Amino acid sequence: MSLLEVRDLQIEYSSARGPFNAVDGVTFSLERGEIFGLAGESGCGKSTTAYGIGRLLRGSARVVGGSIRFDDVELTGLSDAQFDTYRWARISIVLQSAMNNLNPVMKVKDQLTDAIFAHRKGVSRADALRQAAELMELVDLPKDRLERFPHELSGGMRQRVVIAMALALRPELIIMDEPTTALDVITQKGIIDKIIELKRTFGFSVLFITHDLPLMLEICDRVGVMYAGQMAEIATRERMLAGARHPYTQGLLRSFPSLTGPRVRLAGIPGSTPDLVAPPQGCRFRDRCPHALSVCGSEAPPVRSEADGIVSCHLYAKEENRHEAAAAGR
Repeated sequence: MSLLEVRDLQIEYSSARGPFNAVDGVTFSLERGEIFGLAGESGCGKSTTAYGIGRLLRGSARVVGGSIRFDDVELTGLSDAQFDTYRWARISIVLQSAMNNLNPVMKVKDQLTDAIFAHRKGVSRADALRQAAELMELVDLPKDRLERFPHELSGGMRQRVVIAMALALRPELIIMDEPTTALDVITQKGIIDKIIELKRTFGFSVLFITHDLPLMLEICDRVGVMYAGQMAEIATRERMLAGARHPYTQGLLRSFPSLTGPRVRLAGIPGSTPDLVAPPQGCRFRDRCPHALSVCGSEAPPVRSEADGIVSCHLYAKEENRHEAAAAGR
């Protein structure tokens, strides 16, 4: 049984032009002890998916369909009070921009102990401070930083504090939404190495979200690629490195330079993402796809399951489609 199973998730936003689904039928699973990555362009719905799982949606956003099962419990059916027993204790989240997620007028020690007091009734202040000091050691920060305010720490230190907060109650799942955003590459590597080290030590699962596909392929066991609110492809790291199937994933990989391979001309993906208030009929990637077929303009691509993942593309759906693509030299 998977630790997390998301099935046909639909999350709706309201806008002046009408409602739209920022997440539209997304399905994936996360195994125990696994790092699963969600990648895609800005606005593809990856962060909205994470916020839906962690029940952090705000404003007009709301889950309107689908299932989110954690350890075989349906989370969408829980009341807020019932979900509070899962939040932070079993499911925690590391959000983007650590400076904006730390209270600027509270010392680090008070922010670390806050989660402990909230979920561990009867804990003394001395025990909570001892646990906070241990958390600082886990993320390689000196204990004296507990007495500092967030503005007195560097960006990398603040990010480590947020990771320490997420680990405070030893959760089974940590959702990490762009945990290295706005950090320099050296600091990024230190943060990623620490995440991997902690995951090996405590055995938690990670839902890792980023637009940086090469970074994701470096640390994740499996990767899901989202486009315009839908899942385009899921594959193991090995399968994706050997050759992505979906034209969108192929385009993403071609847009990043290789540090070790031969010099090649980078190729971006032409066009822009579709309007989700009035999405196009058929495949949403059709107008940007170099392999588009006649059927792509009229029918949504079916999901093809394979031994090492899934792909949602007409190229792999039917024999006649493969013949048409071959005839067109695609």
